[in-house]
Amino acid sequence: MNNFDCHVRIVEIMENFLMYLARAGGNADIDSIRAELRNCDPLAEPYLTVIDGNEPGDTLSAAVSYYQYVKYVRGELNVNEGYFRGLDLEPSNPAETYSAIISNLVRALQVGDYVSASFLADLAFVVRVFMLCLSNARDYGYCDRLRSSYKTRLLILRSRFSSSQSV
Repeated sequence: MNNFDCHVRIVEIMENFLMYLARAGGNADIDSIRAELRNCDPLAEPYLTVIDGNEPGDTLSAAVSYYQYVKYVRGELNVNEGYFRGLDLEPSNPAETYSAIISNLVRALQVGDYVSASFLADLAFVVRVFMLCLSNARDYGYCDRLRSSYKTRLLILRSRFSSSQSV
């Protein structure tokens, strides 16, 4: 597999991993996720490290973003549910969803809640790319994957709300 194909495949695999974390219907187990990632060594090394539950180290890859969800699921990070509870699980109006996320991101930064802000920034990025995809309307399947990525991330964040503090 060439580097471009591996980069695309790594993102698909890691999105399946997030679905696995969210228990939102991911169609793979951890062993099959690892096996698929190994097909893209050495590009996949930081991602394999994340799958194993370890910090990916000094890397500019998206593995760092995925790792924050691993830490959150393990209870090592906490977010303020008030920033996430009002967000639509289904971004039927992505511009409104994006605006709400950015508003909450600004509020989180103003009070120094950088953990919540980092998750909000991740959600904002996914929704913004989703909006761009819809405006180009070239590949609706890809747009659906972005919608699913947003929903999976929000499901992971909401999974611990009963024990987190509100704004």
